[in-house]
Amino acid sequence: MKSQQTMEHPLDSAMIERLHLGSNSSAVLKIIRGAIHSSDIFSRTVFGHPFLGLRECEGFLRQLDGLKGQALIDKLLSLEGGTTITSYGLQHIPTSGAVVIAATHPTGMFDFAAHAGALLGKRPDMKVVANREVERFLGPDSIVPVTIDKHNNAVSGIQTRKAMLRHLSNDGALLIFGSGRVPDFCQGHLIEPAWRRGATLASKLSQAPIVTASLDARNSKAYYRTRAFARFVSGGDDDFGAMIASLRYFAELLEKLGGQYDVHYGPLMPPGTDPVTLKQAAETLVPGQYRS
Repeated sequence: MKSQQTMEHPLDSAMIERLHLGSNSSAVLKIIRGAIHSSDIFSRTVFGHPFLGLRECEGFLRQLDGLKGQALIDKLLSLEGGTTITSYGLQHIPTSGAVVIAATHPTGMFDFAAHAGALLGKRPDMKVVANREVERFLGPDSIVPVTIDKHNNAVSGIQTRKAMLRHLSNDGALLIFGSGRVPDFCQGHLIEPAWRRGATLASKLSQAPIVTASLDARNSKAYYRTRAFARFVSGGDDDFGAMIASLRYFAELLEKLGGQYDVHYGPLMPPGTDPVTLKQAAETLVPGQYRS
């Protein structure tokens, strides 16, 4: 019964994780799904497109069901007439051996798709450190899962760090989003939070070099307005704003399919390079995208 429900509603697990609902939350989840469907109906009627696109996103996931790794990325990037990913600085990525790819996180789930489209041909062993609910979408062989709390703090630190180091010790490539959080947007620029020490520590302990990376993209006005509104009604709590806006991640991914995007990779940096230096190096790969 549980597997059948998962097949019918493939985004339920993601909503439970993102909204930090309890294990016995089926009634609450039904209310949330109903509210989302109602908002989508209203948005389709008034604006011609859904707000969160729950029906569209779950239909999209069913198309990809069973695909993993390169096959998943190839299928994903072929939809909507094809998505073009152009890479710059790909020569900085070693063809073998442990490497940490420390990246900005401008859009959410599309960030991995873009980097995977650019890198998997060269590094088919690449894994990404990502929220646990993404594992159902990407598959366990493509992810080092991390569990976060309502304040975006990692609560699976020891297990996640061990998995990261295990992959690097096997000469793998590891993609880490430096801040672990999609940035806000203000006055024409993205504002990414301070980077965590994950990439720094993983590279230092494994003695793996670091390549900084940045995708030239941002989310829709709907994402930033949702985040601002949720932050406002919560009394200025951006953790709450980001949590509510994260419900649009799949919709944001869908809206980007069929477009053209650039991904940039910087020169190799020494193991253990500090987070401030990494963040600055990654953000300058796309001039003008981030607030200086």
